[in-house]
Amino acid sequence: MERREEKNIEKASHLKHEKLSNITGSGSGILNDVDSFYTFPENNNEIEYCSGTACFVSRFRDPSLFGLAEKSEKKTYCLGKCYLGPASSNKNGEPNIEVKSSAAIVLENIVNGPLRDIKDYSNTGGFLALKNAIAMNREEVVGTIKDSMLRGRGGAGFPTGVKWESVLTQSSDRKYVVVNADEGDAGAYIDKVIMEYDPFKLLEGTVIAGYASGSSTGYIYIRREYPEAVSTILGAIQSMNENGFLGRNILGSDFSFDLHVVVGKGSYVCGEETAMLRAIEGRRPEVSVRPPYPTENGLFNMPTVIDNVETLANVPWILTKGADKFKDLGFSKSRGTKAVSLNSLFKRPGLYEIDPGMSLEDLIFEIGGGLKEGNVSGVIIGGPLAGIVTPDKFSTKLGYEEMHAIGASLGHGGVIAFDEHTSMHELIENVSTFVAFESCGKCTPCRVGSRVIRDAFSARTNKSLSYDDYTDIVSTLKEASLCGLGTGLGDFLSSANTNFNREVRSCFA
Repeated sequence: MERREEKNIEKASHLKHEKLSNITGSGSGILNDVDSFYTFPENNNEIEYCSGTACFVSRFRDPSLFGLAEKSEKKTYCLGKCYLGPASSNKNGEPNIEVKSSAAIVLENIVNGPLRDIKDYSNTGGFLALKNAIAMNREEVVGTIKDSMLRGRGGAGFPTGVKWESVLTQSSDRKYVVVNADEGDAGAYIDKVIMEYDPFKLLEGTVIAGYASGSSTGYIYIRREYPEAVSTILGAIQSMNENGFLGRNILGSDFSFDLHVVVGKGSYVCGEETAMLRAIEGRRPEVSVRPPYPTENGLFNMPTVIDNVETLANVPWILTKGADKFKDLGFSKSRGTKAVSLNSLFKRPGLYEIDPGMSLEDLIFEIGGGLKEGNVSGVIIGGPLAGIVTPDKFSTKLGYEEMHAIGASLGHGGVIAFDEHTSMHELIENVSTFVAFESCGKCTPCRVGSRVIRDAFSARTNKSLSYDDYTDIVSTLKEASLCGLGTGLGDFLSSANTNFNREVRSCFA
């Protein structure tokens, strides 16, 4: 892509949400092809009703409201209000927020209420980490992050410092930082709260990532379902520019860094990093084959760091308290703390910062208080595209490798509990319908497989699919899908078959 076109798209992305056609001069056919990918290519002022899994499993608490979601032609699969489920865009309420970890890191400021004023943030020690970073050379900052053992909080758990180092060592005159704020997993509202309550912590971490990786420009891709987060982040960026923490010669140094916001248009798959990059570039956001990886060939074909919101919110603490103190928290290969969000079926739904190594049982019954009514059939963590954890495995400790060992995931940290109000047949129908709706269509396993499962489970008695067909499709989804949307559906369906085999088999009678 030519630099001129890149600059035009950057202009379109920066603070204003103008149509790319007005900026790039692309033909209307091309722009229509791009916009046709999205559920909401234009601003939508109508009330939206959540169809996501966290709201689906709580539908019995307000059947009439969830009925409106079922009737909606344009589906919204998460509003980030899972603690209120079933939710709508005009249903308001704040989540309970508590620190249950040995040290408060990502919720350090949030637990005492919103911190949206730059002076208040500075008075609590804000920007000290940035000052510390700029006083170090880039390799030292990267080394500190590597030593801390910080891993990505978006699901994959890749070592953050290794990613930064990869971009830093690339030979390129332009590098980028992209913040993945497209928190689309039902059950998760961690990034939403961080952006709305403590925006400067995220932005400080982002600028540090830019310095450490040798990048000069950053983009924050925020999902459209978070309008308050968008306005809060835009205001915070403006304040940082006005106070010398963004822009030219930050804090009097020779380091310059610009930061822009791009707002999504309604697509879950844009949370996948290659699709997100294409969305920022103004192209149709289909998933791309890797390698090459974004650290080598990312945004505008340049080396790019991509981290999610919670990951970057850890960075200022590490640069002020030290890598060793961060590494001393947690257990095994899961260091530091982890934010988790509980859905509305819990007695105490909300956002909690916990120590990795806590058992699922303690999370569900001590922190969450168990369910408001009924018994826990299972939980999906980082879901809904993840394995189901049944009560016989609740002794498992929360950690990346530990959850993977039982066929589940720590994921982003959203916790969806479901009870006897939701059968496995109904849950499979909901999740496969979601994937079929959101699939980019790039790969056959996801595009076709999700629809076959959806259509089969939408009928009460399945006569179009055999049990062997089901297991074959599951294997194909897991082994041949291009991204986590298809493989995640495969993981979910495989877990359903393993943990609820009798109920799944009964669907093929």
